[in-house]
Amino acid sequence: MRLKGISCLTAGILMSYSAIAQPLSKEAGWEFTLSLNVGYSGGESQFDTDSDNETTNDLNNNGQSQSSTLAYPLGRVQYTLDSLKTQFFLGNSREQVSTAQFQYELGIVHQFNNDSKLTFAVFPKLSMLNETWEDPFLVGSDRQTTDEKVGGGRIAVERIFGSPLTLKYAIASSSIDNERSGQSQLTDASEIASLQRDSVYQRVEVETLFPVAKGILLKPNLQYTHRNAEGNANSYDNYTVQLSILIFRDRHTLITTINAGTRTYQQINPIFDAKQNLNHAGIFSIYSYKRPFDWDRWTWTMMGGYSQENSDISFYDSKSFIVSTGLLYKF
Repeated sequence: MRLKGISCLTAGILMSYSAIAQPLSKEAGWEFTLSLNVGYSGGESQFDTDSDNETTNDLNNNGQSQSSTLAYPLGRVQYTLDSLKTQFFLGNSREQVSTAQFQYELGIVHQFNNDSKLTFAVFPKLSMLNETWEDPFLVGSDRQTTDEKVGGGRIAVERIFGSPLTLKYAIASSSIDNERSGQSQLTDASEIASLQRDSVYQRVEVETLFPVAKGILLKPNLQYTHRNAEGNANSYDNYTVQLSILIFRDRHTLITTINAGTRTYQQINPIFDAKQNLNHAGIFSIYSYKRPFDWDRWTWTMMGGYSQENSDISFYDSKSFIVSTGLLYKF
């Protein structure tokens, strides 16, 4: 399943208007947002745990091509205090720091009089829908899945002192229940240890926002992510540049984000006797139309995305795409 990209895209719809200064909510009290979606996804990755990808005949390919239809609900619950300046929320995380596919977060956001906002959020270690192979390098036999648990927190300071500048920091830890990476290929204990995937991720982001025409804004973003894995062959530094184009026209909203980056690993991977470097790029787009057929509280959404990773080691090459449509309702 490729719910990581879906979750981020839909969460972007749930929070799309947070990019421009406005009250956290129009009125105090509870608000519920539910999004019901159907779509189609596919791609190629050795770490896709679909059943057709259980067996690999060699380590010089990036997995079987997979595609599937899907249906999924996503949502957000929030409570705004009478001042309309403080809000508590629970919903799908749009600030992924690690490899988790699906994550909920609980947080609080406060808006100051100068329109700046401070957000704290935590996401507990859950294994729901997050799984990986026990030993990704097993050849000629069915690979077994195991749960991956991810938890952490984040802080964001948006529109600092009323300016268009935003700073974000996030940290997450991940653990694999049954970690057997490399045990089918290696006998040296130190080499097997270098493939351990339990990790701590840290990410720092800086972004800004500026108008280019009426109803059109640009949001550039720079990210630095450091993964400190228990096995140094999986530790890396990742640099990403991202640009979002936001278009608002009456009931219509279109947000398109393009990104590109590079990832440098710290140590030679003993399976391939090479140190991995990787380039990645992607494009994601979300369109929403408020009050279709003049239905109050409803929003129609269309989403699509494509991402690709090109590694020095072909085993780690991957590509994925998602197209989806659905209806969002605010209670």
